[in-house]
Parts: sequence; C-alpha cells; structure tokens
Amino acid sequence: MKIFIFKTWLYRRTLSSIAIGFVTLLLTSHTSHAQMRSYSLVYSDNIKGGTEIFGNTLMNIVDNDTVNHNKMNGNRLNGYSSYGNDNENMQYADVDGNTGYGSVTRNSSSSDLNLPAGTNTIKLARLYWGGRVKTSDFDLTVDSNKTIKIRKGTLSPYSIISASGIDKILISTGINEYQAYTDITEFVKNNGAGTYEVGNAPLTVGHISNGGNHGGWCIVVVYENNNFSYNSVRIYDGFEQVYNGGNPLSNTVTLTGLNVPSGNLESGDAKMGVLAWEGDANLTQDYLKINSHLFSNATNQENNPWNGTITNNGVHVTTKNPNYTNQMGIDIDQFDVGTGYGISPNDSTVTLEFGTASDQYFTGLFTFSIKMKDPTITVDNIVNDANNNHLGEANEVLTYTLKGGNSGVGNANSIVLADTLPPTVTYLPGSLKIVNCPGFVSGTQTDAAGDDAAEYIANGSVKTVIFRLGTGATSVAGGTLASNETYEVQFKVTVNDPGVGKPVPSIMNIARIKATSDANEDFVDDGTAIINPDAGPLPLPVTLLSFNASLQSENKVKVDWSTSMEINCSKFKVERSYDGNLFSQASVVAGNGTTFLKHSYSILDDISSATSAIVYYRLNQIDIDGKATYSKVLPVKLKKSIGQIIISPNPF
Repeated sequence: MKIFIFKTWLYRRTLSSIAIGFVTLLLTSHTSHAQMRSYSLVYSDNIKGGTEIFGNTLMNIVDNDTVNHNKMNGNRLNGYSSYGNDNENMQYADVDGNTGYGSVTRNSSSSDLNLPAGTNTIKLARLYWGGRVKTSDFDLTVDSNKTIKIRKGTLSPYSIISASGIDKILISTGINEYQAYTDITEFVKNNGAGTYEVGNAPLTVGHISNGGNHGGWCIVVVYENNNFSYNSVRIYDGFEQVYNGGNPLSNTVTLTGLNVPSGNLESGDAKMGVLAWEGDANLTQDYLKINSHLFSNATNQENNPWNGTITNNGVHVTTKNPNYTNQMGIDIDQFDVGTGYGISPNDSTVTLEFGTASDQYFTGLFTFSIKMKDPTITVDNIVNDANNNHLGEANEVLTYTLKGGNSGVGNANSIVLADTLPPTVTYLPGSLKIVNCPGFVSGTQTDAAGDDAAEYIANGSVKTVIFRLGTGATSVAGGTLASNETYEVQFKVTVNDPGVGKPVPSIMNIARIKATSDANEDFVDDGTAIINPDAGPLPLPVTLLSFNASLQSENKVKVDWSTSMEINCSKFKVERSYDGNLFSQASVVAGNGTTFLKHSYSILDDISSATSAIVYYRLNQIDIDGKATYSKVLPVKLKKSIGQIIISPNPF
C-alpha cells in the first residue's frame, strides 16, 4: 500500500490525527483553525477506468461596469500574471442569461465533462463549490444558503442541490473561506458527458484585501470503461489552509490507502488531480513537492503552481464559459506524475509538500489514478523418459518438468499450477518436487493435501497434481511471483501397460498455471508435452525458432512462427480453442517441404465471434506422409468483456 505524506506550511493551531480508509487512512495535520477538515479517503477501487476533474470560476474582475478581459486573461504562457484579485472589484460571472424555468441565478458558469470513447459507467461524482463570503451577506448556517443549482446543457431546468457538508475557515471578523460538497453520482450517471452549468453559489462581491473575493465550482468524476487497463483510483478530500501569516510552521499529513502497483511506471501511468482555492498568479514562492521533487509543467511553474489556472498536463482547458486563463481564486489541475517524482513500484511512502512564502491558498481535493501493471505468467512442460530414447514404453517412468515464470512488469499473485494426467499414465507416489521457487527451499512435497504447497488428488478417473507457488504460498493458497521471478517443479508417472500385443498410445500432457494481477484480473498459460510410442508419429520434423500469438485489435489475433529447418513438411494447421481443450482449424499455411533455410509464417485470425475471455492457439504440423505433431499451446487474453471466465480442465 502507498503512504502519502503532505508537508504543509500552515498557520497556528493543530488538528488531531484520525484513521479511516481503504486499508488505513492516517491523517496528521497542524492547521490554523478548528473548522479545517483533514483529508479523508472518499473513493477507493481498482477499476478499468479513471478520473476527470472539471469546473470554472463564478466571479470576474469588473472595471467601469465591464469585465476586464485583459486581467482575467493575463496569464502568460508559463502561467505567471501581473494581476490578482486582491482589492479588485470582483463581480459575478453569469452566463445563463437567467432565462427559462428555474434559471434565475446570481452567478453561473459552465464547463465540459469529457469522457473517453466507448461505454462509460459513472462510479462516483462529487460537486464542490466555494469561495469567500461575509456572514452579513450569506449566513452559511441557513439552509437556503447551503444550496447550489446545476443542469446539463444550457437550456434545461436547473436542479437545486443541497450541500452534504460545508467546511469554513474564519479569515477575519465576519468573513469566511468555505468549501461545500455533495454527491451527484446519479445526476451525472443520468446525464453523461457534455456541458454542465452550475450557479447561484453564495459569494460576496466587491473589493476586499487579504486575498480578494473569489468563488467557483468543481466536479470530480470516477468512470469505468472496459477499453481501459485497470487503474488504482483514489479520491481524497478535506479543507486546509496554506498561509504565510507570521512564521510558517512545517506540518505533515500522512495518508495511506493508495495502491501503487508493481512494475516500472511511465509518465502517463500515474495521474494526480488537485482542487485549490485562492491561489494567485501574481504571487510567487509557493510550491508543490512530490517526494522532494518540485512539481512543474508548462503552465504551473516550480514557484507558482497555485496560479488560478484550470489545466490538463500543462495545457489550459478551454471547454468552459467564461473561458478565462486566470480564474482569480480557483485552481483545477490534472498532471502526470509517473516519472520524475520518485514514485517507484511497491513504494510504501510518497511525500507531498505544500508551501508558500508570499501567498495563501486552501487545498480541497486530491485525485490519484495509477495504472495497474499486468503480469505475464508462463509454463513450459518438458517430459523425459527413463530410457532417454524419446519414446513412451510400457511401465517406463516419465519425469515431467514444469518451469516458467513471470516475465511481465506486474506481480503475479495467487499462483496455482495444475496438471491433470492423461489416462495413459499412473502417478508415481512421492515424486512431487519443488526444484526452485521464490519463498521455498528446494525439496520433495508430500502427496497429501493440507500440509504443504503441493498435492496429488485422485477424484474418480480424474488424477491431478497441484503446486501452489510463489512467495507467501501456503497449503491452501498460491503466493506471488514478482517481475522476472521464475520457478521449476517436477513429478513422475509410470506409462500404463496397454496389454499384450497392444501399442502404447501417444501421451499428451497439458499443464495449466493460473494467477491474478494486482487488479485481481485472471491470467492463464498452458504448457503441452507430447511423448510418442515406438510405433507412433516421429517427433516434430520442424525446428521452430519462434511461435507467438498476440492481440492486434479487439477482433484480430496475429499468429506468427518461424523455422530454421523443415523435413518433409507439407503444411501447418493453425488451430484455435476457446476453452484450451477442444481445438478447431483457424487457418492452413503451406510448408516448405525439406529445407535448411529460415522461413517465417504469419496469419491474422478473426475472433469477433469469441465467447470467452481467452483464446488458445497451437500449430498442427503435417508431414508429406500425413503424420501430425503439435506445438505448445499459447493463450491470448482478449480486451473485450465477455463475462465470467470458465477455466478448465479441473481442478480450476
């Protein structure tokens, strides 16, 4: 789990630590007024999806009865400005025209919720609004002053929404900085992406010193979309003051609950979002540090990230009305933090430090969306016979070696390896052995269940060997293989005697390994071993250099292979299965007879009719004389959602 430590320059008194959260959420903060609210975890899940934050100002500078667009758009390309709202004539922005049923508002503005292509399911939506208010103008203890209006589009009637909570900080006698919030999940779920108009917030207008009047709104949305990879999504909110009054005090807020996955992060793999109030573009020397690294991007400089901008990765958001570059008192920023900020796989702590030397601001909302990394779990099945002639003979002992690992960048968890024996062999008691595996000392395991990590199960005609592998594995549950960790296990069988005058049939054995990712997504791989009888087909008369199957699009799988030698090779049949057991022909590719040159082959298979979440492929190589041999089986995990995955054969 991740721990977030916020070091904040704050003013005067202390809030106590509290504990809540996904696993645990610890918050420790020293703040200036008892009405401040420490950060709490309001959403925590691993989903295919992410977060969006959008919003707008509800006030602007008015000079001579006209909005001063020069000041409201005075932010230079780097985010700095010569203008702030202190002692400016701040008046309401009101874009709705006060027309139509329920449209009378004292202030209003709009902004767009942009969601990715595909089907989006809204998991959470919270509306925040706030700013500066005189109690003589709006008493926030009165119910009528605890509401705001919201509508989808710019013509439909407004809905009146009441706050579920209001945070207030007394700035001076009779003047509060406040943040109100409420859940609007159903409202956004019913309306989807597009333009949202919000207004009628209680805010004080006119000139004032000590920061200036200001106000605005913000909506945070968590969405699920099956076209996405899994992300660890966490939303925290609270209300705290960062203030340079007197000698600032260094302070720490410790949060736990963010699930940073295994695997190296790329820049876009981790995204952070923030909502803050009353930052000024004309006042520098404030900052945000992430793991002691100063945050900055094109519109949020190292010494001025709280500058009244609404941005996404350093680009001004323009899908809003009014569309100012300086909101004069509200910051809404989203930015990538996957690289350059010391966030490493499986870290236990991250430090976020907020500071100022000449400004004051109020932090209210933090979002984190971090891509969950997939494992790539593999198993190879190798069989060796006692006579070492590559033939299965009656009463001969065969040794199966199952080996593989996790070549992906994410953890492979709950690892179980099973091999259901064909009816042509009998398990040799006492032969279960772990050759090497993280978390284990090499050695023999018992056949019994419940006493160690392996067992042999005979359930009627179904005979199965099972290994639970990885660090932390027990007698009832598999453990974890981290990236690039490997394993190797063995067991033995005896070839059954078919009877006098009867040949030993071909012996084909399929082992299956199953694991889950950090996001609890299933991963499966199969390994096939074939040993032929004295009178059966010859071993594969082709030397395979490679054999791969990969998803190219939602409905296409590329299967390619290459050979360095072929002897009497007539053709290759590419065979497909939706359950790993029953295969059918997907394509036929002609071989090259007898050749000692390298040859490459490739097909593109249409799997639009797939009814499972995993498709399996194998090569059936046919000789000129009609004899056939098979390659190993390759699984391909599909991106589209199919429903419940049925894993076979038993014991899965």
